[in-house]
Amino acid sequence: MSIGRDGIIEPTEKKSRGRPRDTAKQQAIIAAAQRLFLQHGFEAVSMDAIADAAGVAKATVYARFKDKEALLQTAIIAKCSSFMDEATLAPRPGQPLAESLMAIARRFLALITDSDAVRMHGLMLNEGERHPQLPDLFFRTAIEPTKAKVVAFLRAEMESGRLHIPDPEMAAWQFLSMVKGEAHMRALLHLDPRDPAYTEAYLADCVDLFLAARSRGAR
Repeated sequence: MSIGRDGIIEPTEKKSRGRPRDTAKQQAIIAAAQRLFLQHGFEAVSMDAIADAAGVAKATVYARFKDKEALLQTAIIAKCSSFMDEATLAPRPGQPLAESLMAIARRFLALITDSDAVRMHGLMLNEGERHPQLPDLFFRTAIEPTKAKVVAFLRAEMESGRLHIPDPEMAAWQFLSMVKGEAHMRALLHLDPRDPAYTEAYLADCVDLFLAARSRGAR
């Protein structure tokens, strides 16, 4: 057996016999861990409690995850991937660039204003001083990969000639920071969101500003 980057325990060789890994149990474990972490905090939750909430044996949890940090990391990855999926980030040469960027902007804003994501952000702030590894884990697991997906999209559009960007990583940060805007601040403060029409207009303006600085006549 070996431990992967995300802390999930993986077999060193593929087995030719036996049943495939029970993905339903793994999903139940991840869902239980996320729910308990958000309800009680990272420190207060034990692997035993996660096993009980998931309806599995403690040995089943340890067979898949080396510790609570690995579980937290996997839960974060699952949440981010459910919003910033491959289909959203895939370049579409036949589609207007503005439409592709709007799709990315909508999904990213939906991710960072999602109630669980906001609570996870609070968890990092509340427990970061006692567990400084948690904010670092969150940054490496949620923020950096999300930014990297946008960078990959921008690079693909640069190669097609539709974008001119000296520093795609900087451009990705700029675009995502514009998108966050007021909506993210309101979500963090648990304020009611603005009217959907206003938010849509704001995102469209972000896209227009970005393309005005970065595009080569492609909208």
